Parts: sequence; C-alpha cells; structure tokens
Amino acid sequence: MAHAFSYPWWLRFAHWFNLFFMVQLFRSGYELIMTHPRFYWNDDAEPGGEWLRVGDRERSTEFDKDAIEGEDLWTAEDEIDPPSALISLPGRDGLGLGRHWHFWGALGWIVTGALYVGALAVSGEWARLIPTSISVFPQAAGDLITYLQLQVPHAEGYNALQQLTYFGVVFVLSPLMIVTGVLQAPAVRAHFPAWFTTVRQRARSIHFLGLVAFAVFAVGHVGMVIVHGFWSEMAKIVLGSSAASIDLTIVATLLGVGIVVGFSAVANWASLTRPLRTQNALEIGLDPLLQTFFHHVSFVEGDDVDEYSDFARVNGKPPRNDAYRNHYENDFEDWTITVDGEVENELELDREDIRTLPTERHITRHDCIQGWTYYAKWGGVPLTEIIDRCNPHEDAEWLVFWTLDEKWEYSEAGPFEETDPEVPERYYEAIRMDKAREPRSILAYEMNDDDLPVAHGAPYRLRVESQLGYKMAKWVTRIEFVDDIDDMGKGKGGWRDDVLNYFPHSADI
Repeated sequence: MAHAFSYPWWLRFAHWFNLFFMVQLFRSGYELIMTHPRFYWNDDAEPGGEWLRVGDRERSTEFDKDAIEGEDLWTAEDEIDPPSALISLPGRDGLGLGRHWHFWGALGWIVTGALYVGALAVSGEWARLIPTSISVFPQAAGDLITYLQLQVPHAEGYNALQQLTYFGVVFVLSPLMIVTGVLQAPAVRAHFPAWFTTVRQRARSIHFLGLVAFAVFAVGHVGMVIVHGFWSEMAKIVLGSSAASIDLTIVATLLGVGIVVGFSAVANWASLTRPLRTQNALEIGLDPLLQTFFHHVSFVEGDDVDEYSDFARVNGKPPRNDAYRNHYENDFEDWTITVDGEVENELELDREDIRTLPTERHITRHDCIQGWTYYAKWGGVPLTEIIDRCNPHEDAEWLVFWTLDEKWEYSEAGPFEETDPEVPERYYEAIRMDKAREPRSILAYEMNDDDLPVAHGAPYRLRVESQLGYKMAKWVTRIEFVDDIDDMGKGKGGWRDDVLNYFPHSADI
C-alpha cells in the first residue's frame, strides 16, 4: 500500500500545525491549572473535598469557615501556585493572558483538526485511522504483547494498536476535550441552566484527565517514532517518504521544532514585558468571536438547585482604608449608593431606600475565573429597579460600579500604589446595559438568608449570573452610567482587565 511509506502534504502540514497549537495549549493550560490546582467532582468545590491536588501551596492552618474579616483571612488567591515561565504561558500568575493564549491555541487546534478530518474523508485516507473490522482489537492486543517483548510488529502502514490509538485520539479524546472545555464556560450554565447545572467541576476534572491522556500519547508517540526508526519516520512526517534525504529531514525537523520553541519564547517575553500590547494583539478577532457565540445568547432563568453550599470561597480581601473601617464600625448605617452619570435623575440611595425597593432572591452557582465554584442564595435589588428610577440617557450603554476596594493585597507595601495614571486607585467593573437588565442581575445585600458578609462584599455587591465572579464588584458605593468605557481606566472594562490583563468579553465564558 502506497500510504505505508508516504504521507500526503496536507497530513504533514496538519502534523506540524497540530504540534504548534498543542504546545501553546499545554503551556497556557498549565498556567490556568495552577491558578487553582485542585480538582473536584461536584460544584460545591469544598476545601478538602478535592480528588486531586497538584502543586505545593498549602494553607498553614485549618480552613476557617467562619472567618469573614481581617488581614489574615484566607482567600482563594492563597491557593495560587504561580508556575515558571519556562513551562507555562505566560507564567508568573498570568491568568488573564493565559486565558487569551488558551483561547487562540484552542481555535487554531480545532481549525487544524477540522481541516485534517475533512481531508481524511475527501482523500480516502480515512482508512489509516478508522478500523473496518472488529478483528482490530485482538490484533492490537497482539501488537501490544510484541512491543512489551521489545520487538516491532510487522504491518503495512499502521499496525492495529497504532490505528486504534490514533482513532481514539482523533475521534474520541479530541472531541471530549472540546466538549469539556465548552462545558466549563459559565455562559453555558447561565444561558442553559436547565441542561447544564452541575457540570463545571466534573468537566474541569475530565478536561484535566484528557490533558494527561494527551501527554501520555505524546510521550508514547515519540517513543514509537524512535522504536520504528527515528529519522526514517521523521522523513515521512517532514518530507512524505521514508526514502527522502536524511540530511534534509534533519534540517527541516530542526527548523520546525525551532519555530515552535522560538514562538513559545517570544510569546512568554511579549506577555511578561509587553502585557498590554500582547493583550491588544490577542484580542483582535477574539472579541467578535466571543460575542457572536456567547454574549448575545438569550439568558434563561433558573438553576435547578434548592440548596446552597456549606462553604463559599472568598476571592480578594476586604478593604483596609479608613472610610470602609468607619462604615463597618457603624454597621454600614450611613452607607449610600450614588447613582449618576448619563442619567436624567441622579440618586442617593441609603439603606432604607434600598430596602424598600422590590427584592429578588435566587440560588445560583458562583463561577470564579480561577476555576472554583460554589452555590449561594443571593438577595437584593434588581438592577432594573435602579435603572428605571434614574432614567438613563439613550446613549448610556454601560454601568460602572465603583467600590471602596483598594486591592491592597497586590502590594507588599500596603494599599495598591497607582503606578499608571490611567489605572483607577479603587476597584471598579463595567457591564453592558443588556447584562444589567438580565433577570438575575441584582445589587445584593443578602447571602444565604443573612446579611451579606464583609468578605463577600458587605454592604452591597453586584451579582450578574451570566458573568464570571470577578466582574461582580464588591463593596459597591457608586453606580455611574456612561456611553462608553474608552476613557475609563485603560478602557478594558474593569480593574482586573486594566491591571491583570483580563478580557471582559471572556467573562461570559
């Protein structure tokens, strides 16, 4: 059979593009894993309930589930185990850009795979990978025994074990990785809660196991290339034939590997030294892609759960500034919410004003960008009630939520020190008007049938259930209506987007 000793050009190109994108996926995926290196089978994600923990970051004392305040409060950020830039992309706790790279790596890998499968079907080369007889299973078992005896099975083209392995990787493992990747998207649960309520942690665990399976396959694949004759096999992969020039094969192989390694090094350098420019470059095309597939899907009400989790992680420590401390000591009695900007009626809402407005209560899953989840019952004022009372101008497209959160944990010297005049000193987040008008978008002041705890944003926090948790600003003191966010900070949509290179439209997924 001709294909036993030769490979068509499209297969060889697909092989190299697959290697290129897989390297980016592995490296950026490792970055994402180490921001929360714990894996669970249920969405309560309770500390100690993980089936696997990787990394070496551990809390020095027992989890204090009753801790709600103080600078010693344990938070989810204490679980982050920043990976080295030598093995991750971008490294050094670069979750924001890590997600950017992972999205693009996944897109390139999926397109490459789709073209490869299409070419298999059109060319008739599908017979390389798809078994046509049940006899392939006993033959594969015999091939495995032969390998274990340190011998090479004789076959025209792929032997039965290779065929089954490649079929499993292309037609089983790869689709599984795509599906479990999508199922981790909070937008899937937010928009289709009746179908996908409690799957994020299971999907994340299966996705991780798929990553391990791909790593095992990669090692085994390279091992088989070595066993079958490294340079003759590389001649097929690079030049299409085992009879091709070995010298040319060596040069082409080194060039291909060099491109992959070189790009990885440049990607790390750019991400760590020019993060904003890298972010802007990676967002080209990504913004409309995410909006097309996620942002404009109709929101569907309801999580099919009736109990909240025993434990709710905290991300971010409470403010330490004097203004917040004074409010806390006064039990937030004099805390007000200012509503201004592009509105007809500016509002100054005190506790009594807010408590007399209609209240929305619901149990829903909180999805953190780090990967952990929990269920909680939230109660508060629907944002539509505030929107209707302030009567925003027709061109007001965004709501900006300003807080008393100075993000002090990001500076060893104390409160966040503004090194860039474009970056607001206090935490803020911006959401579009259509997100604010969704049925479960509220200004929350209750959690789990009690007053909102300090660590979770007391006295008021934003809840937008079709967004990742970092968009839901805590300790809110002002709501500003604006026509655009271009001049708000760096124009990225929030404090974490400005400082940590998150991407607001990826908050939908």
